[in-house]
Amino acid sequence: MKIQRSRRRIASVMCAGVLVAGLTACGSSDESGGSTAPSADESALGVPNKATGTPVTFGFISAGAGQTINTVDEIKGGQAAVDYANEYLGGVGGHPIALKVCETLDVPATATDCANQMVSEGVSAVLGGAIGVVDSVIPVLAPAGIPLILHNAPTQMGLTTPGVFSIFNSLSLFGGPAAWAQEEGMKRVDQVVIAVPAAQGAAKIGETLFKNAGLQVNTTSIPPGTADMSPQIASAAEADPDLYHIAGSSDFCTSALKAIKTLSPQANVAIIDRCITPGSSSAIPGGYEGVKVSTSANLNPGSDSAMLFTAVLAKYGDGATVSSMTSTGYSSALGAINALNAANIADVTSAGVMAGMKSAPPTELPNSGGIMFQCNGKQIAFSPNTCSTDGILATADQVGNLTDFQRIPADPALYTMDGS
Repeated sequence: MKIQRSRRRIASVMCAGVLVAGLTACGSSDESGGSTAPSADESALGVPNKATGTPVTFGFISAGAGQTINTVDEIKGGQAAVDYANEYLGGVGGHPIALKVCETLDVPATATDCANQMVSEGVSAVLGGAIGVVDSVIPVLAPAGIPLILHNAPTQMGLTTPGVFSIFNSLSLFGGPAAWAQEEGMKRVDQVVIAVPAAQGAAKIGETLFKNAGLQVNTTSIPPGTADMSPQIASAAEADPDLYHIAGSSDFCTSALKAIKTLSPQANVAIIDRCITPGSSSAIPGGYEGVKVSTSANLNPGSDSAMLFTAVLAKYGDGATVSSMTSTGYSSALGAINALNAANIADVTSAGVMAGMKSAPPTELPNSGGIMFQCNGKQIAFSPNTCSTDGILATADQVGNLTDFQRIPADPALYTMDGS
């Protein structure tokens, strides 16, 4: 297995979307270092190719601006991708796309209402980044035959319900570190997980993936709000793990990192990107220096994909910043449009879009460092809805900036469950 690297640096943005079993997305950050304003270089946009056919309506569902969450930039990223496609890519199959946006506020009943609005509107597809209450959307859209195309849909319902497409492998938040640990010859991993049902359910999947990579696994569950995790980490350290893998909220991860770096300063540590928040490094011995970060976007500023992303945001982004939050909406929308155009879609009804997504050839996922996706149901054995296998791993500096982005190619055999 060859790990592909990109060493340019960009400030990390601190939200992974949703964790594997349905942890909701974190809010966007406005602190220094959390995101950057896009720069305008219209030459990166290419040659204009304006869509001239009859309009087709796609939906876009996201949490939006709620009391504890803000995914407005995710929506702006999706809208920017659609506006760019309408002017430069011929829309979808030559048809300009009108985007109907609905905000769930991360409330299940509101999410169901959003889905019902999409059915009433007769949209041809619903796009989105990472919907924290996706299980309230799927039961409405699936019977109506409306495809739901998301950046990631990591709940059990999202992984298996026909008509849902997850173009990024959200399971790679565990599978990426597992493949990396296997590559490095590690033998033991301790998962440090926040003791809430969603995270503990995710950790069960993580245990399987690490075991598939040949590692012995222990899971240390710690209640939320535990300020001093020294006793739990000291107990875990008795087994001398080669790697600690941390999954939880940013404050949980900060406490876990503080204990690990105090008790086992030489240990390898991997975290999910939502663990990092600007300013938290001061509470961690040595900060985030050297920590591996499992992320959903490679925003290496020197890449063609990132240059296109910043140019699109500068022209169409309505003030959205260059961040993983914005990229989640942008990548899902542009990835879907590119796949449908690669399938030479002519029928832009919901049935035509459904068929187009299933028949599209391998397509590059925007802002991924070269990850390809194909929604033919054959990428991961137990999850026909997951359209790619590779993960993205980066290395953090002391304050949490990411560098050395690595695409982690994963053998599909890594993603097998008992009986799959």
